[in-house]
Amino acid sequence: MNKPFDPYQVFEVEHRSCRILKVKVVCGRNITKGWMDYVDTPDPYLILRIKTAPEGRRRTTTKDNQVNPVWNEEFEFFLDNEVENKLHMILMEANYGSLDQTIGDAWFPLNEQELPCNQTVTKSFFFNGKSEVELEFRVEEDGHTQHKSHQPTLRYSLCLCDQEKNFLDKRKDVIRRKMVELLGEERGPRELDEVPTVGVIGSGGGFRAMVSYSGVFNALKKSGILDCTTYVAGLSGSSWYISTLYSHKDWPEMHPGDMQEELMNNIDSSLIWLLSPQSIYRYVDRILVKRRNGQPVSFTDIFGHLVGETLLKDRLNTKLSDMQEKVKEGRVPLPLMTCVNVKADRSARSFQEWVEFSPYEIGMPKYGAYMESKLFGSKFFMGKLVKEYGEPPLHFLQGIWGSAFCILFKRLLEDNRNKDPVEMIRQEMVKTLEQSQNEESSDSSEDEGDDEEEEEPVKSEPVKPVNNNVFTYPPPSNLSNGHPRPRNATLRKTKQKGYWQNFLSGLLENKRFELLNSRAGRAGVVHNFMRGVSLQQTFPLSPFTPEDSGVNRVSDDFDGLLELHPTNIKRLYMVDAGLTFNSPYPLVLRPQRAVEIILSFDFSARPSDTTPPFKELKLAEKWANLNKLSFPPIDTTVFDREGLKELYIFRHPSDPYCPIVLHFCLVNIEFRRFKAPGVPRETDEEKKFAAFDIFDDKDSPYSTFNFKYSHDAFRRLSKLTEFNTLLHVEDIKKVIADVIQSKRENGPKIPITMQQINNLQRVSKRNRQRLSKYVSKIQEGSLRRKSGSDAQQVVGHTALTKTESDAVITKKRPQMTIKGTRRVYRTSAAPSPSLTSPREDDEWDAVDAGAVRTRTTKGRPGTVPQEYFMTAAEGLPGDDWGDPVCHSDEEEEFFVCRSDNEEDDS
Repeated sequence: MNKPFDPYQVFEVEHRSCRILKVKVVCGRNITKGWMDYVDTPDPYLILRIKTAPEGRRRTTTKDNQVNPVWNEEFEFFLDNEVENKLHMILMEANYGSLDQTIGDAWFPLNEQELPCNQTVTKSFFFNGKSEVELEFRVEEDGHTQHKSHQPTLRYSLCLCDQEKNFLDKRKDVIRRKMVELLGEERGPRELDEVPTVGVIGSGGGFRAMVSYSGVFNALKKSGILDCTTYVAGLSGSSWYISTLYSHKDWPEMHPGDMQEELMNNIDSSLIWLLSPQSIYRYVDRILVKRRNGQPVSFTDIFGHLVGETLLKDRLNTKLSDMQEKVKEGRVPLPLMTCVNVKADRSARSFQEWVEFSPYEIGMPKYGAYMESKLFGSKFFMGKLVKEYGEPPLHFLQGIWGSAFCILFKRLLEDNRNKDPVEMIRQEMVKTLEQSQNEESSDSSEDEGDDEEEEEPVKSEPVKPVNNNVFTYPPPSNLSNGHPRPRNATLRKTKQKGYWQNFLSGLLENKRFELLNSRAGRAGVVHNFMRGVSLQQTFPLSPFTPEDSGVNRVSDDFDGLLELHPTNIKRLYMVDAGLTFNSPYPLVLRPQRAVEIILSFDFSARPSDTTPPFKELKLAEKWANLNKLSFPPIDTTVFDREGLKELYIFRHPSDPYCPIVLHFCLVNIEFRRFKAPGVPRETDEEKKFAAFDIFDDKDSPYSTFNFKYSHDAFRRLSKLTEFNTLLHVEDIKKVIADVIQSKRENGPKIPITMQQINNLQRVSKRNRQRLSKYVSKIQEGSLRRKSGSDAQQVVGHTALTKTESDAVITKKRPQMTIKGTRRVYRTSAAPSPSLTSPREDDEWDAVDAGAVRTRTTKGRPGTVPQEYFMTAAEGLPGDDWGDPVCHSDEEEEFFVCRSDNEEDDS
């Protein structure tokens, strides 16, 4: 089936391909150690080392007692042609029970003069003047052949992946039927292009956020809103709930409320009990295996185990990609989680790069670079998979998503109930960065050295030779030839502690494992999947917004927004996104997803229950404006006029395409008086159950640092958020109905004007022509709609038949009015000059420059709506209604109405 045109594909994310070097060690001749041959026949092996290549150290097998060994062993290296690459060959003599001996070494430049592409070159090298080794070389350009192994592994694109697009097609059809059930035939969407995209997002906040989100999901499912949702997104604690729910064996058949009892029982004891010596030894054993395999480790690995054993229990082996099975038919929303990539010497507020996690892909929208979820943590070079490790377990990702707690893990044992935890963590990071300025080495320095330890997991890092003839390889333990390795750790004066305190303190401060003693140890550390990737050409998150839109990017916050992350480093440091701002808006603000309604649930800590709940929302607004993303103005003076309440609705005053934000706050107001919307509390027991503060009570169990919830505390908080959500179901339904009506009247968002297309940066002439054709189709359809010619649509990309066309009833559409139950605050702020939230291209691939849109009655429930439809017979003079026509050589399908006066350029 031909793919519809995606306007975002005109932005071609360019990358420089790597070169694949194949080295075959053929044989050796006259291998000699000199006079020592009289004592022992050589046992040779050859080491190949390219310092500029990942996995750059290889070695052949040892040939015992062989003067003329035959190896015929082939090795593959990945090279960047822009740097100077040299092959270092070291001929070794294996001495069992003692140090191996270097026979000799040789160097060979790996340039185009010596090794032309796609040619096999044979070379012989001499070591110590007598020993000869023959090698064969062949260089191929990655991506220049049809062979699958020679194609980039990363996906470079600004478009959504094909799996997500296929999900959206299925989900939209499900949502259309559910919205009709929820709103009725008159208010619900009549066609697929009228279905609004709804995103539900939950903030961070530890177990408080997780428990609160469970109540929200229960309410959304009960009310039918969840069935009308396209995306559910989470950050930190909210991501723990989503991942726990979507990994459950009974989801999506079960109701979210069915998991609450299980979740309540899982967190009725503290995480701290899992830090027993027996548990720690078990975690460390698993982590050491990971380290020996060549993967970086940090305290996030241990923290992930703690979270996993608490929430997942017997599902510790489940993976993120397993969730593909849950969403494949579009029955439930697509789950999205996030964290941020940071620099080791910068605060997350200053420099951050948001990372998306979905069941299909993990990647950075900033660079348009994505990998399959199963490849997260594997080693890449210039977009090519170099070494694949097994997909990390879900609990490791949970540790990354909530890694803010790793930064202050020691302080979790203290009484911090009355402090803002997010600010504490942010301040702690700033303090640590200031202290680190005096350190002798930086995290980036490790990337200037060799890859010895990580490139060869079965052996540890080679020790520098004592002389030119010895090349040693100590065993992978703390002993080298029976002697302890020297340690550089400084001696510390400590108070007398118990065994367990000393053990835990020693573990967390162990410099070798970089747990909490270093900046790297406090983040989730993974191999840099963008290592070696060329980032000379990158695109903004809102690529259709004009470059001269006048948005001021100067800000104390997010000052590193346009800064590029260096790709020469080997590792990425990923931390809890709440260290930037505590709500996952970037996941649903991507214009490719075209989310029009955002149900935002903010569980962030506040100094008091009466504190205005807009701090994190204002940060999200600032981030969106700096990225030129469409976002409604947030006027916090609404708090002064309307006071504290459960829900605030923010709309753009003039732009119908700007997302509408429904900001739900964690407050206990109406819940004190009502046990259900409209049902007052009567008994003292019912009133006592609801009489609690969230942040004002110093003994409140709802501190971000609390990892133990009694059953009563769990029920109170989950019932509170469930009630607050159900209280405003009618407000949600009204917003959905308003957006449906707006889409019906205004048509699709035009991503860019015809005048602006020629000013697009780094877009080819051919792509500008394709984009112009696409925009002209939308403009013509919108003009016809606004001029009174009712549009018609091809539902499900099915051509309108004459029988269906003649069966349509013609009648003028009645005026629709929708009565709301809440007053919506409207601001007088000026509209943003850059509002880009285009609709999905496959919703509008039926529009053509000379066409009216067709509408079919197939797949519509109930009776035919009473509207006026223009049939094929009633079309404009000269119109020829034909079959789908492909207008390009790249399988981009449009359903068109051709005019006799229009030249067919297909």
